[in-house]
Amino acid sequence: MIVNITDGLKTAERIKNIYIIAIKGLFMFLLVFSAGCNKHEDIQIPFVPADIRSVNLYIDESMDVYYLWKDNMPVNLNPDTEPDPKEYFDKLLYKIEDRWSFITEDYQELINHFSGIEYSFGHNFKLFREEGSDNVFGIVQYVVKNSPADVAGLDRGDVFYAVDGIRLTINNYLGLLFEKDSYSLGMADIVEGEIISNNEEVNLLAAEFQENPVYLDTVYNLSGRNIGYFVYTQFIQNFNQNLEDLFASFKSQNVSDLVIDLRYNPGGSISTARLLASLIAPADAVSSESVFARYIWNDNIEQYWLDEEGSESHNLMIKFLNTGNNMDLDKVYFLVTNNSASASETLINGLLPYMDVVLIGETTSGKYTGSITLHDEKRSFNWAIQPIVLKTANANGETEFRDGFAPDYLIMDDLFSPLGSYGEGMLTEALELITGIPSDQLARKAHPEFLKNASPLISGGRMPVEDRQELWIDNFRE
Repeated sequence: MIVNITDGLKTAERIKNIYIIAIKGLFMFLLVFSAGCNKHEDIQIPFVPADIRSVNLYIDESMDVYYLWKDNMPVNLNPDTEPDPKEYFDKLLYKIEDRWSFITEDYQELINHFSGIEYSFGHNFKLFREEGSDNVFGIVQYVVKNSPADVAGLDRGDVFYAVDGIRLTINNYLGLLFEKDSYSLGMADIVEGEIISNNEEVNLLAAEFQENPVYLDTVYNLSGRNIGYFVYTQFIQNFNQNLEDLFASFKSQNVSDLVIDLRYNPGGSISTARLLASLIAPADAVSSESVFARYIWNDNIEQYWLDEEGSESHNLMIKFLNTGNNMDLDKVYFLVTNNSASASETLINGLLPYMDVVLIGETTSGKYTGSITLHDEKRSFNWAIQPIVLKTANANGETEFRDGFAPDYLIMDDLFSPLGSYGEGMLTEALELITGIPSDQLARKAHPEFLKNASPLISGGRMPVEDRQELWIDNFRE
């Protein structure tokens, strides 16, 4: 979840400057003191170029002000002795809690990502490890419209087992799938539970494109009910008007029930989560501008906002937004998986005090935190950090859903049925709950047995910078 606190950052920068002066003073004292005690010792300090030292210092200064777990950071790290800013940043993290903070050398790529602009192939897929084997195979989850993968003819449910003629295994899939700008996918069929090559190759070349997060929308007319459904892949503020337009369309079609597909939504802007919540929630909660979410910062920042702006500060809470397209619902259905994270979970948590929230699918990710993008334009480097700076809570103070939200109805992702089709498992479950029509009459298919036995690894594509860094941390940090 990305927190938009532009005004707050300007004022909070004053806190940072005060801290920096104090830290520099203390650091100078420590240098003089240590020099006096060790002047006869030959101390070897690694050479760190001035430009790297500048990055390290910026990381140190920023984390010491904003980081949610600043009190748990190590105190014995020296920015003058670490030649790799990524390593230095990683050493500062409170790894017992923090699975999400990351650093990047490409600030513009990060900003593009949060705007929905990706340099990517455009196919999201899920990887599995074959039962009793080190072999890995992938199944396409969805393909972004007009992306290279779309042009190449890939579609949901397509299976691949090799890249550039090399069989995917547990030892090589990271390098083959996530570190190239072009490759050829070796496609396969599943025959009696076995991955069998079909001798087809799909050539892909990464390109930059912008994804509309409203991937698919429709209205089903069943049993006298008009049921709105849409697949939402990321909370992107640039596309807020698309959400407004979609809900205006739902209202014009007299939609009475709503199913929102968040199964591939990793999060994004909390202001967009607020808008979506305001389009869904009961009208009295929206019109009274009730609390949608609360921010819980580290003690210093929390106290700063209280002193400067009071307990009603928009930097301490975010309220529902009055919108003419509010649907005034008392129940909403979300389709979710472990890929549903951050702002997706903040949306669910924020609505729980006000309405009946029905979850269908798999347990969500468990990201109860928010981050901000920090980049110093005054310094001559393109590094940026995305540290966790706060926890979110709903109006009842409920937070730290670190184990994710368990579904009310456990349904595995049906990768071989088109999204939005009557046969697709999660959607069919929602339609049955709303209409009472048995799922077999809606043509729901059984989940393939061989997938129940395969071990899921990760979902992705050519991963956005945030997800690539989280993948790196999860696999190599220890």
